[in-house]
Amino acid sequence: MRLELKFNLEKPEIALDYRRIILSWLKSSLTICNQGKYFDKYFSGTEPKDYSFTVVFPKPEFHKEKIILEKPQMKILFSADDRNKTGLIFFSAFLGMKNKKFPLADENAMILKGVHQMKEQIVTKSEVLFQTCLGNGLCIREHDRQSNCDRFVTCEDQDFKEKALQVLKIQARLAGYPETMTEDLSIEPIICKKVLVYHYGRYVDTTTGIFKMCGNSQILQYFYRAGAGSKHSSGFGMVRVLQ
Repeated sequence: MRLELKFNLEKPEIALDYRRIILSWLKSSLTICNQGKYFDKYFSGTEPKDYSFTVVFPKPEFHKEKIILEKPQMKILFSADDRNKTGLIFFSAFLGMKNKKFPLADENAMILKGVHQMKEQIVTKSEVLFQTCLGNGLCIREHDRQSNCDRFVTCEDQDFKEKALQVLKIQARLAGYPETMTEDLSIEPIICKKVLVYHYGRYVDTTTGIFKMCGNSQILQYFYRAGAGSKHSSGFGMVRVLQ
């Protein structure tokens, strides 16, 4: 399921670390929905999350600590895999947030004014061209357990395809797909570039652009719906189908 959420802001600006704000709003949505029945399912523990989102701003100007907008509006494009009814759960939660003021810093606030279901693209072949959505990038994180440090791998790194494939295969298996279905999975950057993204107080290296992915069509469809790569539920890895 793909949804378009339209918001009004009280001021035409938002913090540069806006993904943190959106995650807080998602948590608030599930807290209110059905007395918080689904909150633990998506925001407690380490259970894999099967959704992604991206934020669209009207003519944004990026500054050191905030983004200045042409007008006090924004959109969230939200996508979810429906095998576990995630889309329906969040759709219901979003409807419960309509016209409710969600306070932000600096005397600002965001108010959901509309929720609309978008048409989905269906993946039927074993090869597809994906493009990262506007304002979104593919995040590939390699975690070193000994040093407890993260390395973020991009298309500029020689081992990008290797590390990206490792992350994608793990994501697919955690989503319930058997290892045999991931054997033919591959990823190839076509027209890509490295982009730094400010997230939770630090900059994260991501890859934006067009890449080719091959593999089982069910898994490719899953990446389209749930987002691909590391941190896909935190506003990274949402893609659209070009071919």
